[in-house]
Amino acid sequence: MSHPHLSRRQLLSLMGASAVTVVATACGSQDDSTDTSGGSSSITAKSDPLRRFRHGVASGEPLPNAVVIWTRVTPSDEALPGTGKGAATEVFWEIARDAEFKNLVQSGKVMSSALRDHTLHIDVTELQPSTSYWYRFATTDGLSPTGRTKTAPALNAKPAALRFGMVTCAEYEFGFFAGYRHLADRNDIEAVLHMGDYIYEFGTSYGPVATPGESLGRVHNPPKEITTLSDYRTRYGQYRSDPDLQKLHARHPFITIYDDHEIANDWWREGAENHDDSEGVFIDRLAAGLQAWREWLPLRPFSATDPLRAWRRMQFGDLVDLWAIDTRLYRDQQPSNAIVGYGSVDPAVESPTRTILGAEQKAWLKAGLASSTARWKVLSNQVPFYPFVVGAALPSVLEQLIDPLDGTIPPLPATLTVEDWNGYRAEQQEMVEVMAAIQNVVVLTGDYHESFAAEVPQRPGDYRLDGNSVAVEFICPSITSPGLSETLEGVGIGPLSSVINPVFELNLTLANPWVKYHEGFSNGYSVIEFGRERTQMDYWFVEDRSKADTAVRLAASWEVRQGAAKLIQSAAPLTV
Repeated sequence: MSHPHLSRRQLLSLMGASAVTVVATACGSQDDSTDTSGGSSSITAKSDPLRRFRHGVASGEPLPNAVVIWTRVTPSDEALPGTGKGAATEVFWEIARDAEFKNLVQSGKVMSSALRDHTLHIDVTELQPSTSYWYRFATTDGLSPTGRTKTAPALNAKPAALRFGMVTCAEYEFGFFAGYRHLADRNDIEAVLHMGDYIYEFGTSYGPVATPGESLGRVHNPPKEITTLSDYRTRYGQYRSDPDLQKLHARHPFITIYDDHEIANDWWREGAENHDDSEGVFIDRLAAGLQAWREWLPLRPFSATDPLRAWRRMQFGDLVDLWAIDTRLYRDQQPSNAIVGYGSVDPAVESPTRTILGAEQKAWLKAGLASSTARWKVLSNQVPFYPFVVGAALPSVLEQLIDPLDGTIPPLPATLTVEDWNGYRAEQQEMVEVMAAIQNVVVLTGDYHESFAAEVPQRPGDYRLDGNSVAVEFICPSITSPGLSETLEGVGIGPLSSVINPVFELNLTLANPWVKYHEGFSNGYSVIEFGRERTQMDYWFVEDRSKADTAVRLAASWEVRQGAAKLIQSAAPLTV
């Protein structure tokens, strides 16, 4: 199928006003927002969150002096997400230094409307760094739950350590979001890094794989693959009705990036594996998905000149520089002979003209990494970065002898995945060389539905000889989405799992010695701590995602010492 060239102007037009103006500012008149600083609370409405505030509250994008607070108001029973119904409604908001709102910091009011699906974003500014705040919303006849948030450290601060939660891939029909609940119970994290696949676009299946949703009472709404703005809004409304997700949003600020399932499986800038002509024009679907994502997540505009931009840099004192990157909107299509993104040996993966970042974002990222003075340079990244090969990569000296023209021998070593950075090897290697010139690069990734800790070799073929690595990568487990074995079972080749899994693990061991830890079956979350001398990742797994009250257990702890780019198993987990 051919796709029309994506026009940024057309995409912005399709997204409408929400693409340009997402938040109301606390200290201005945008979106009819008003602000009153200090004083005591004037809210008199009684608590009735199930009536007007059915989707909870949230905060995100913490800066030293600002944070975005979010809610969705339901002005009437028929004004459900995606319906386009409901009268414009005045909503009051407050933010305070205490949960009882006796020490009020700011307050104001804003109008909700169906134009943005009655979602509200307030960018509260003039706050203090490294400070906890509590916030809430109210109408004349309803009061929201109370949320807690926290600002980032001052830019010149020197924190001893900072912890973040990491989550990804929460398919509603595959189980309960218990991982979210257990992470919400922690009081030791600065923010939650959501690595993408916040929702899934599928109908009542995981692509070709049947889900247990019906038996769990968790069937997607609408019960079909979503393609329109109304569909996406409805689906977000369902996910945001989940009590565990609501709890996590109410306890910690989020820093989010989107991956593919917020739009369609394996999407790229002009199409998707999971999109065909019967589902309309892809750019219409893309605009709908991006608009709903911006409406339903606690986000602010990331660029004054580029409303589509989702990539940004966030600083946490002198300890952490965090780059949240976008590997979707600007990428070239993955090789055409790949089977749903897997198993390609197409020489196109080596092409120097193919990009996953786009020219502008890549230049920004390279310059930022090179100029950063933070102890840890951290990439919040959607899809796996480390090289993953089938067979074995050849040492550079042998490659040159066999293939003196360009030093490559396509199609080997084959890569098992081309939907991630391994499908864009030239750009992958370009970023590796940037990382080689600096210290303390950590890549954080979701997407895989499996847990990994891996070093990033400068040259895979030379790794056994010199052990050179330029960064480390931590991949967190999925909240509910299935791993390889379950997917194989779902497409009818489950009996082969007993053979495929050992072969997969053997290949990891023999062909990818830079992979130090892998677990491919469990769901959960991770907690990562950045300290002055080391960074440590703890992997937490839920016992049974099919049970809402399931327990959680610590599975593994891995760390990297400052200046080393080498992984070692931690002597003990992070203390809670």
